[in-house]
Amino acid sequence: MIKSSLALGPMSSEIIEAIFLYSHFHRKQLMIIASKNQIDYDGGYVMKTKEFMEFVKKMKENYPDSDVLIARDHGGPLFNGNSDLNDVYKTFEEDIKSGFDIIHVDFCHYQPRERQLEETKKAIEYCLNLNPRIKIEIGTDENIGTNYGIMNLKEIENEINYFKEFSDNIEFYVIQTGSLVKEINQVGNFNKEFVKKILEMLKSRKIKLKEHNADYLSKAEIQEREGIIDAMNIAPQLGVIQTMTTLKKCLIYGIDFTDFLNEVYEKERWKKWMHNNTSDNKFLCCVIAGHYHFASNNYKKIIEKLNERENIKETITNEIMGVIDHYVGK
Repeated sequence: MIKSSLALGPMSSEIIEAIFLYSHFHRKQLMIIASKNQIDYDGGYVMKTKEFMEFVKKMKENYPDSDVLIARDHGGPLFNGNSDLNDVYKTFEEDIKSGFDIIHVDFCHYQPRERQLEETKKAIEYCLNLNPRIKIEIGTDENIGTNYGIMNLKEIENEINYFKEFSDNIEFYVIQTGSLVKEINQVGNFNKEFVKKILEMLKSRKIKLKEHNADYLSKAEIQEREGIIDAMNIAPQLGVIQTMTTLKKCLIYGIDFTDFLNEVYEKERWKKWMHNNTSDNKFLCCVIAGHYHFASNNYKKIIEKLNERENIKETITNEIMGVIDHYVGK
């Protein structure tokens, strides 16, 4: 049974372990949402799907009272730069055979647009054929902070009805709530009245409402969503916390991280997260994109040096658990 209200991105082994550790000690069900960029059948900046699920198995053994569901996040074409549908289906096949609990089928990048729903249906049916009990998350609009209005309600209702007609496995429907993450901030605005109308539609169809891009919310903003948002995703914030924690400790102990800084900056994966700042702010660029490079030799060298001073894994884990507690703790 899915009762968790929080889904978290697996940017590193430390973050994954922190999720299991928190769930174990607080008896809270949590979800891990793996994007194709992070974890996939043929690679990812964190690890391959098979390696990931082996690590998950180890975490379940280490933390037997944990309750962590594994989900595919944004399963669809072009989320890893590949438009080939065969790549998408290979991802789903590996996920389901490996024991994933939830599949987010997201064809928002599929072209032509008028066939998005049709192709989404085919993908869902493919997943259900592999495992009739697999839970499905849908949402065919890329989350870019758009504020929808009353004029969009009928279109959304038609889409919900379309999927509900052929499957009772739809667990979550993703709607753009107005939230948007840029740099190290939440820059969106919660479109409360519109979202409440969507919730009414979903409740009558026994589907839960899910919000993406919920990083960096204040306690007041989280409380504002209670009774409206059933579950929310956070991911980039976790990567930023690990990067900032690591670099802060480097500054404290006098450990040079120039090589790591240069590597992150030169790869330019920070560009998609920029907002009001410019590329002149090199340190900020490193902070918001550092998690893409946790597997690099430059980062590993930093960690080795930090471990000579303290248990840096424990430090990172505690920081991540603090973020989780901010969202689900009472």
